[in-house]
Amino acid sequence: MDLGTTKYIIYTELIADGYVEKHDVIGAIFGQTEGLLSNELDLRDLQKSGRIGRIDVELENINGKSFAKITLPSSLDKVETSILAATLETIDRVGPCFATVKITEVEDIRVSKRQYITNRARSILRKLMDEMIDTYEITEEIKESLRTEEIMEYGPENLPCGPNIIHSDSIIVVEGRADVLNLLRCGIKNTVAVEGTSVPKSIMELTKKKTTTAFTDGDRGGELILKELLQTCDIDYVARAPYGKEVEGTSKKELMKCLRAKVPVEQIVGNNCNGSGVIESNTPKEIVEPITPKHFEKVETPAVIEPVFKEDAIEEETIIVEPVKKAETEIIDVDATNETQSEKKFSGVKEIVDSIKNTGNVKFVVDGTEKTNTFKEFLTNIHEIKKMDFFAADMPISQKIVDLLYDKTPIIVGKEINVTKKPVNLRLFSFDEIVA
Repeated sequence: MDLGTTKYIIYTELIADGYVEKHDVIGAIFGQTEGLLSNELDLRDLQKSGRIGRIDVELENINGKSFAKITLPSSLDKVETSILAATLETIDRVGPCFATVKITEVEDIRVSKRQYITNRARSILRKLMDEMIDTYEITEEIKESLRTEEIMEYGPENLPCGPNIIHSDSIIVVEGRADVLNLLRCGIKNTVAVEGTSVPKSIMELTKKKTTTAFTDGDRGGELILKELLQTCDIDYVARAPYGKEVEGTSKKELMKCLRAKVPVEQIVGNNCNGSGVIESNTPKEIVEPITPKHFEKVETPAVIEPVFKEDAIEEETIIVEPVKKAETEIIDVDATNETQSEKKFSGVKEIVDSIKNTGNVKFVVDGTEKTNTFKEFLTNIHEIKKMDFFAADMPISQKIVDLLYDKTPIIVGKEINVTKKPVNLRLFSFDEIVA
């Protein structure tokens, strides 16, 4: 329907007691309303002058009766439109058949248009608000784009690095390009990436000339790369991202915290390590005694004086690694009698393993007391257990079990070990290792 300048639409229903056609309905509308009102409201004259629009009729013939829906657009005022609508209800015949007409609704088109205008304006305003950027966001966006453009390449391997990698006295070695970009966003420009587990020769040479901090992810991959760096490069300090996080996904605040908490490489041998000389960030200070034929005891050492950083300075300049006063740590071998004690302890573990083999049960030691449960019973009561000396299960040890128990016990033994991430202070053994 072409509404044009229409203000109102009159909706009408007609029922005729017989079979009629559309032209019969139109004829009845014009014929039976003619002369009822003044010439000013004659339908034919109104239609010729465009004050009412084309009359639409939808007609159905069912079981000998005719049902019609009539719509009549009007650009008259509301009084005249109301009179016209009432006039249509005076129609009582269509062709030879009796008929009844009822006005169902008179719609004000302007209300619909106003509603459309309101909804559309709201949508336009929402879009404008979403596209608005305040001054701080503009500044940060420009800074980030400039820092991203500053990424360079180093050595014949074209390794991603920050612009200050050559001129700075200290460098930070990270895992990949995304890590370099994240550090650049934080204003740290003396970084270089190894881009893989195999350390490039150019980084090996560079670490010999500069004070080097290895900064790796807090996962198994980061641990492996750190081992490789410690074996092939001249590393002075070690920093790790929070456990389970990557350097590229760490916030500025966390990055600065991790770098301030870096540890001299001399202190990670036999201290806060996972048995291979590799630390993880936020490692508990309490050291868990490994089950091995030989034990070591740690002599108390003076506190380590760590370098102090100013965050504002970091944003404009590279990180300057200040000399650190090294703690004097002495590792003393325990006498031969301890070896016998260790063998007895290992022998006790074998007895526990033998006692639960092929039973599907678990055995754990709490305050020196051994307890045996089904795994289901153990899970039911796990919230009551805060600390265990030992845990063994006649089942494979999965990552879920490790995540559930690593902060409750220093030792976990199972049929086999199927984990991807091992907390640094946790010892994991399979039945085969214990028996062997």
